[in-house]
Amino acid sequence: MRSMRARALMSLVAVCSLAFAAAGSHAQQADIPTELRDIFYPYREVTPQVEGITPGMTISKDNAQVAETVLPPEILRVVQAGDFEIRVQDTTDTPLFADYVAASARNVGQVQLGTDGRLENYTSGQPFPILDVSDPQAGVKAAWNYRYRYMGDSLVTQGVLRSINSSGRVERSVDTDYARLYGMHRLDPADNVEKWQKEGTWWREHSVVLQPQDLEGAQSLSFHYDDDSAERKVWAYDPRSRRTRSIASNVLETSFGLNFLIEDHAGFQGYIRDHSWTYLGEQVVLIPGIVKGQAPEDFGGKGNWYPQIPWELRRVHVVEATPSDPNHPYGKRRLYIDRQLYAVFYSLIYDREGQHWRTLFHLLGYSAFHPDNTDVPGISVHLGNLCVDYQNDVASLWTGKVLINKPVKPRRFTVKEMIRRGK
Repeated sequence: MRSMRARALMSLVAVCSLAFAAAGSHAQQADIPTELRDIFYPYREVTPQVEGITPGMTISKDNAQVAETVLPPEILRVVQAGDFEIRVQDTTDTPLFADYVAASARNVGQVQLGTDGRLENYTSGQPFPILDVSDPQAGVKAAWNYRYRYMGDSLVTQGVLRSINSSGRVERSVDTDYARLYGMHRLDPADNVEKWQKEGTWWREHSVVLQPQDLEGAQSLSFHYDDDSAERKVWAYDPRSRRTRSIASNVLETSFGLNFLIEDHAGFQGYIRDHSWTYLGEQVVLIPGIVKGQAPEDFGGKGNWYPQIPWELRRVHVVEATPSDPNHPYGKRRLYIDRQLYAVFYSLIYDREGQHWRTLFHLLGYSAFHPDNTDVPGISVHLGNLCVDYQNDVASLWTGKVLINKPVKPRRFTVKEMIRRGK
């Protein structure tokens, strides 16, 4: 019982971990080289067009073949089986925060990979904007790009995680309040948290369970370090004993015993060092489209698992991550990373025998369309995650409210404050 509770408490660290990218207006496209403009602004002149796919149409089991070139076979088979249908919308132009683009352009060529794959000379921006499929290091470069995608300075979420069986019944529901604050690599170095920067703390996160009753008041605090070789520090507060303790950080634990790992959050939140990375190139794919508003509330398809939002054609980087540990539960995962936002729209997970096991879908909004974040220029808003386990016929769904770049004090992310908040 104690170990189960410890795992549940540690799950708080990542259950609401979100993927964010941003956009802004301080710098202009003309301020960066043409090659980089084409990379950071892929839809400035034309949007992807695929014969047979038009905005407003619905792709179902009856006409799924029209999408065979723009859907991974694993997702196409699900549509062909009639599990859900895809409505198509226009491609949404969601440019990155212009100051982030400017920082990326300013630092091109300065960032290097060490012999062990570690990042060297990184300050801010995207480490390696230019990826070449013929470069044997392109995969790990894409991983570093993803790790340092622009995510703002802080975020606060309140969301609900549900486990849903194939008949659509919610078997478990957990409500959480979550906060994250970045202490390093902000676009203006003066905004970094000085103490955290000195100790190498990239970001900290704090989470508390609001319900169910058996977990109400449980808290978790985690320190994430800039050095990918440094193990994270995690503390858990148990409201029953009113005690705080340090617990081991294990990204291979499942979140609340459901069908995804802590490492799966936001597409990938593990250690880059623990995987080999392969860049498969750039593709045009259909992905769950940019949500025009709050988190979706309408669900359908098999088990009522699938958010009823339009999908859209976008350019993505396709990257495979293969664990170095032969005992890792996964054989590999394939990430579909948006070229413009550098967020993962979906990832395919395979078991050790190479069979498709799970698909993680990520539901992204954009601040211009999101009523709670219109004051934050151009940042994307991660509104939800859906993990469908096709081998075990179950799904986990998280949706929530998100506030980006709102004031959050560093003191919230301390053991002392966690104790003070305890009940």
